[in-house]
Amino acid sequence: MSSPGNWGSNEYGHYDPNTGQPGASGPQPGMQYQGFGAFSQPQPQQPQPPQQPPPPPQQAPYPGMVSGYPVQPTPTPPGKSRGPMIAAIALASVAVIAIVTTIVVLSTSGGGSQAAPPPPTRTSTPSKPTTSATSAAPPTAANPQLTPLVPGWQVVTVPKRGAVYDVPTNWKLDSNPEGVHGFGPPDDPVTMTGVAEYQKGFCTGAPTSYRAVSGATARRGPDDTAVATETLQKFAAVAHTRAGQAPVVLPGPPEQLQLAGGVPAVRITAQITMPSPEPCDSATVAVSVLATNNDGESSVVFIAAADQNVPDAVPVDTLKQITQSFRGAPK
Repeated sequence: MSSPGNWGSNEYGHYDPNTGQPGASGPQPGMQYQGFGAFSQPQPQQPQPPQQPPPPPQQAPYPGMVSGYPVQPTPTPPGKSRGPMIAAIALASVAVIAIVTTIVVLSTSGGGSQAAPPPPTRTSTPSKPTTSATSAAPPTAANPQLTPLVPGWQVVTVPKRGAVYDVPTNWKLDSNPEGVHGFGPPDDPVTMTGVAEYQKGFCTGAPTSYRAVSGATARRGPDDTAVATETLQKFAAVAHTRAGQAPVVLPGPPEQLQLAGGVPAVRITAQITMPSPEPCDSATVAVSVLATNNDGESSVVFIAAADQNVPDAVPVDTLKQITQSFRGAPK
């Protein structure tokens, strides 16, 4: 797929961060549907009223008694004298004192200067390192700190849309995920950020060529189905018109999807045929357009397109896996 209408973020200099227009500082005449729409962010939590301190623990009826009930002293049977008992306790105390004194004298005179033997040395066997059972992204994948939904793929970030998605590891990610890629004339393009490309520069002398591309944008419309339909037609016209000849677009029916987190979305996958392909073009291109998070005025939009009937072409099922992986960025 050649990209004569693809103007990247480094070819036209400054881009307005809200509209995606080159050199613009605000919405311009003819500029349609750019610079808005993102996955809904969680609402800030309302401040909680200060918690009242817990009441001080009530003292047990009888301090020091676990059960709260005192143990009553055993009464002394009447008529018995305590004198013999006191005498016996006194004699026992004298005997204990004498024994303790003898032990102290013997210990101080019989080698009290000797040090106590050191405790036996304990040897421990180092534990073997454990491995995590969680599957991580391959070391060569971009953003390895993020876990892909599709095992073995890599995660692409789309900061402007608050989103991420997955692509195979042989796709190349834009080094600047906020870089704007546009299709069509600068005054009325379809733009993308968070772009990934497959076989970038495959066509000799065309460094911006690619066999497949993906990225996110936003477009106006009353619901996701209307936005997906309009975006598909617009993208096909601006990205695949050659020599003034518009492509033939054969769309499939809208698919109702559930993205990660239960977010509803609509996807339309189409076959685009170019009557007059250029040397780097494939005559047939598959395009999958997904619209989600509509607020009654606009939707977040994700686009993935791939040349067909060429060596190592990206299958349509893979395009659908890529679009299905589109989701809100982890917090």
